[in-house]
Amino acid sequence: MKIIDTHTHLNAEQLFDDRESVIDRAKEAGVTCVINNGDTFESFKKINQLAKEYPHFCYSALGLFPGESSENIDEDIKRLKKVILASNNVVAIGEVGLDYHWEKTAEGKEKQKELFKKQIELAKELDLPLIIHSRDADADTLNILVKSKFKGNVTLHCYGGSFQMAKRYIRHNKNVYFGVGGVVTFKNARKLDEVVENIDISHLLLETDAPYLAPVPHRGVRNEPAYIVNTLEKVSEILFADKNEIAEEIYKKSLEVYNIHE
Repeated sequence: MKIIDTHTHLNAEQLFDDRESVIDRAKEAGVTCVINNGDTFESFKKINQLAKEYPHFCYSALGLFPGESSENIDEDIKRLKKVILASNNVVAIGEVGLDYHWEKTAEGKEKQKELFKKQIELAKELDLPLIIHSRDADADTLNILVKSKFKGNVTLHCYGGSFQMAKRYIRHNKNVYFGVGGVVTFKNARKLDEVVENIDISHLLLETDAPYLAPVPHRGVRNEPAYIVNTLEKVSEILFADKNEIAEEIYKKSLEVYNIHE
């Protein structure tokens, strides 16, 4: 069984200091590689170090998280492009997008939108997929994607929207995928269960978002890529399917979405 953790943060202090054993446990669980997602320029340094230390295991997604821009977004984008071109194993721009859970001001939301739009244009220029963080902002996220006419691969990381919204995303871009993580194992994950049950499996990817959102039975402790097996088992249970068959199908799709050659 092979699995790709399409969204994790081994650069986070909780995992980085223990990275060798974390990676060993992941490999034992069947994880063949991970995509470490950045959010700030500072985070890119450890992500690139991981890609250098583990070139056949650690891949990189570099992008500026909502609210992480300076006062000069154009300069941020120039700097981001320069870093991407100089970094190792970059397979996507991420995680980028909109987060209205913490940002309530109109001015702050507009700044997030501007940063998001310009990173979409950079993804077009560099021909890279997008990994999107969208929290309490589905309508604006979808509208910006539609207006951008971005037709490359898009992953809605830790998807928390409805089944109806998922269908709208796919209707506007057939290359949209939904990251399913530990939340699917939670008792209150009815919306995500419905998405997994009704969206074609060809649009589903597996992720951990480690060190956050550990799945049951690890909930409440530090998450890590090895625990992605628990998410796979829950997805298989929802679909009444063999977990090895589900793993193989999602694994092949993950390679395709991020153009990873193993």
